[in-house]
Amino acid sequence: MTVTRVTTHRSEQEYLYLRPTKCPKQPKCGAIAYNQILQTTIQRICEDLPRAVAGVELPDLDRIKQGISGAIAAKQTTIDQLPALVSSTVLDQETADLRTYMLRTEISELQDQLAQLPPVNLKATAQTVSIPQFWLDLSESERRFYFREFIRRIELIRHDNEWQLKLVFFFSPESDEKA
Repeated sequence: MTVTRVTTHRSEQEYLYLRPTKCPKQPKCGAIAYNQILQTTIQRICEDLPRAVAGVELPDLDRIKQGISGAIAAKQTTIDQLPALVSSTVLDQETADLRTYMLRTEISELQDQLAQLPPVNLKATAQTVSIPQFWLDLSESERRFYFREFIRRIELIRHDNEWQLKLVFFFSPESDEKA
């Protein structure tokens, strides 16, 4: 779907609509008011997210984070030891520079892994974002950020002029089906 902006003649008010881009029907499916989809999405998140999170077996994130942080610290310790190895002629400078580069690359990859881990208490976060007022107080860009954190796909299922909205969360089993 694509977002279409419409303004009325001599008015600054703007209306947003979602239009299907690949509708096979004749006549083509009509547009849906963006605000209506947004409100329904927020309502569905508030209803579905706590149930979805409650049914998920979460790994011990503290242990995973400690393991990654420990690996980062070990690699940093190795980097710190390289100047002493160069000064004692165990390593030449070129080898030490190459090893430093490789270790910093590995540290960067580990930091990326650490940054991609969900919040430690996903269930508490889900409870917070399941309050409708939370979503209404966010700016549009903040709202999109939170949508991307939890939602893999938003599916609009049409039946003639009626439609249903289905959310597929990142951690739900069906999120891997069409990813």
